[in-house]
Amino acid sequence: MSTATLEHVDPKTLMIGTNVRLDSRLDKQFVNSIRDRGVLVPIVAYRDGERLIVVCGQRRTLAAVEAGRDTVPVMVTETPQEADRLTDQLAENDHRAEVTSAERVAAYEQLSALGLTAGQIAKRTARDRAEVDAALTVAKSKLASSATQRWDFLTIDQAAVLAEFEGDGDAVKELVVAAQKGGFTHRAQQLRDQRTELAAKAQAARALTEAGVTVIEQPKWDNKEVKGLSQLTHDAVPLTADSHARCPGHAAYLANQWIYPEGDDDSDWDDRDESDEPGADEGEAAQPYRGWVAAYVCTDYRNHGHINIHASSRPEKKTAAQMSETEREIARDARRDVIQSNKDWISAETVRRTWLISFLARKTSPKPAVHFVAGSLASGDYAVSDAISDGNKLAMELLGLWAQGTAKARYKRDASDELAAQLAKATDARAQVITLGMLLAAYEAKTGKHSWRNTDQPTARYLLFLEANGYELSKVELRACGHQSNAAPDDHDGNQLMQAVEAESADAS
Repeated sequence: MSTATLEHVDPKTLMIGTNVRLDSRLDKQFVNSIRDRGVLVPIVAYRDGERLIVVCGQRRTLAAVEAGRDTVPVMVTETPQEADRLTDQLAENDHRAEVTSAERVAAYEQLSALGLTAGQIAKRTARDRAEVDAALTVAKSKLASSATQRWDFLTIDQAAVLAEFEGDGDAVKELVVAAQKGGFTHRAQQLRDQRTELAAKAQAARALTEAGVTVIEQPKWDNKEVKGLSQLTHDAVPLTADSHARCPGHAAYLANQWIYPEGDDDSDWDDRDESDEPGADEGEAAQPYRGWVAAYVCTDYRNHGHINIHASSRPEKKTAAQMSETEREIARDARRDVIQSNKDWISAETVRRTWLISFLARKTSPKPAVHFVAGSLASGDYAVSDAISDGNKLAMELLGLWAQGTAKARYKRDASDELAAQLAKATDARAQVITLGMLLAAYEAKTGKHSWRNTDQPTARYLLFLEANGYELSKVELRACGHQSNAAPDDHDGNQLMQAVEAESADAS
């Protein structure tokens, strides 16, 4: 019968024997855990003369040395047969089940109940503080915590996002499906943007209602009864919101349009294309933004004696009644696609730029970057030369030197000087990252809602480079790379999952 003895020895005196692991893959969290808590599971070793040879516990031994532990527990056994050594080492690593998200959430919740703060939990478990915060958020949500128990593919971060949408069953269903099938981060941002947009619209509608204005839905493009006041006169006098206020047909709909701080009102009835963007040559001081604007109309202008000033000067557009059913459906689909894809691009931009900031915080440049940088400089793309002439302002945001959303209002000389200062004190490796960041920012600055409609090779090359380095392209970004997304694939599994989520959400509520 073999015997084993437990000894406590200096880890620096242990010899690492032959191991099936070719790379110990020590990570910071593991080393910190060993530093704070020590080696909890004894290392297995055998004695060879005066030396102890490690059989099982290579990572624990190396981590203990790096962490500076004085002693570690070692179970000293008989010299193993070579076949036993190999199978034992494989078994030690193979027959392990990772802690699930649900189990980790429950453990953090118990530690919190024992009085530990999130920071203390992170330190004692050697985990990121962000993970602990997310797990405690999940623990407070009945829906999110039950979701981690029901679907083991959910990460803690994803479950925390579900908690953010608790009470919105449709959003939760979509997010769970996205967590399994891909595109979770993009869908979450789209849903956030939709929620913000609807809340702003509701607030604007309340303000109009409180002012006594009837709020209607935006009229369809072929509506012949409703006209914007900018197109109407009464007794040859142009109508305004004030002069028309007493008309029985006075109303307004809310249009999501560009708002210019200098007061350039962009709410005419004819200016309804939500795909329009401010021109690149607009002054930096304007800083336009999207918002809900009241577009005043008359709901029955003919019966109220108003005249359409454009009626005789241009032909009427082809009405829906004049179209075939196929033409009407094509027109509706095209319009819906433009509006939704424009919104999706805005959401994707938020996700993409957040990812870029994290990606460019690194100390060394990824290997594929060399070819991308060389190819970008060799191609002579307009995006690169224009960014240089503009001082690489967006690069300042993506490199974390300026706050997000502030680049447009800054002077290009500020960016040029600060970039030069950063490069002067950077290591060679970090300077390569900064160079890559300037090029990525150059291409990013030229993207917009036009990118998915009018594809070009530089934008596609830029987005595909991001994908090659771990960024998940959304559907609208794939369209900007030339991929078509007209066909809707059969998603039987996704539909089944949606039904399961709906049932789970009902149980959690």
